[in-house]
Amino acid sequence: MDIKPTVFIVDDEPAILNSLRVLLQSPNWHIKTFSSAREFLDAYDGRRPACLVLDVRMPEMDGLELQEQLERDEAGLPIIMITGHSDVDVAVKSMKAGAVDFFEKPFDGEALLRSVRGVIKHQEQAGVLTRITKQLMPKEAHELYRAILPRLILGIIGHLDRSANVATVGQIVDEMCRTEILNRLRSDQCVRDRIVEEISAVLNDSGIKQRLSREKLLEIIETSGVMNNLLAMEACLSCVEAA
Repeated sequence: MDIKPTVFIVDDEPAILNSLRVLLQSPNWHIKTFSSAREFLDAYDGRRPACLVLDVRMPEMDGLELQEQLERDEAGLPIIMITGHSDVDVAVKSMKAGAVDFFEKPFDGEALLRSVRGVIKHQEQAGVLTRITKQLMPKEAHELYRAILPRLILGIIGHLDRSANVATVGQIVDEMCRTEILNRLRSDQCVRDRIVEEISAVLNDSGIKQRLSREKLLEIIETSGVMNNLLAMEACLSCVEAA
């Protein structure tokens, strides 16, 4: 099955649409172009990692209106805004609404390409586990959380204390599954940050020799290949109903 991500481009100017298609062409993702917001909404199904390069000024439905519609639909689609007008208010409004970047025409092609690459990389990190949790019942999501947690802890401890044994990992996992911690995680809007803070606190109290700051833990998670496990845990907890 083809699971390559998609870069959607929406702009009502044919010349700009074509130049963006050429600029962003890559063997690593699909390119799909649309000349209006309505045309894009009719085609978008949200089933694969993607990002949207979106023009602000368009007839009928403009870029900000499309952004608001996608927010109402809880599409979770990262948006990079582009505009031909020097409009600070529009930029501020779109960024506050969740746009990940904003470019003014004529834009720096390399900078736009770097931005798209960064967004796609982040989307791919979320992985299959993160996406399928939306289809799980709360009990199933909780079970998946408990299955993923040991892998995350092992990845972290492997970079901290190679003498730590399976019993230590089990102790940390049990602590992270205590009711009061799960309740804090589930009730926090910034679930990923709360997970990092709780793991840092538990590791510091678990006999691991190295004193672990939140910043150090984030560095380990980013560089040790366990970011996908953290994102999947976050998605699981978002599915689990509060006790």
